[in-house]
Amino acid sequence: MAAGTRALLLVAAAASCCSLLVAANPPAATVADVCKGTAFPALCTATAGKQAERYHNVVDPLTVLEMQVDAFAKRTEGARAHVAEAAQTASPAARAKLDLCNNLYLDVLDNLGACRRAIGFKDAVTIRATMGMAAQDMQNCDEQFRQIGENNPMKRFDESLVEMSENCRSLSNMI
Repeated sequence: MAAGTRALLLVAAAASCCSLLVAANPPAATVADVCKGTAFPALCTATAGKQAERYHNVVDPLTVLEMQVDAFAKRTEGARAHVAEAAQTASPAARAKLDLCNNLYLDVLDNLGACRRAIGFKDAVTIRATMGMAAQDMQNCDEQFRQIGENNPMKRFDESLVEMSENCRSLSNMI
């Protein structure tokens, strides 16, 4: 067999093998693909997707959960900053409730720390428990304002944080 023909056969065989390898390895999941399995997929995609580059574009349920916890922490810090702003114009009763909400947000940050440790161990039960406690903290903040009959200036934050906690619980079921 001529050297040129042999080289052509080797190239054809290599191309054939490579096409089989590509077909055997489906394309990697995207954040949106993983988030489809959560309670609030649009929120999951919007918040976790911003974190993807920090995780070197590795996308699996565990990594998306880590992204979501990072976003949750940032949102909680944003809520704490808003407490300080809202307290400046709040009634004395509302100011006391805002102080309590701020303490609840600190509890949420503690729970997120526990959640991060649980992620390291792939401990889905602890992740769900910490997210349940975080959601309860948001609901407790809302309840404080219902008790005094005033609008909660933290309502928008609390709602999105509860939704983020639900997404984290959904993601923990995937690991």
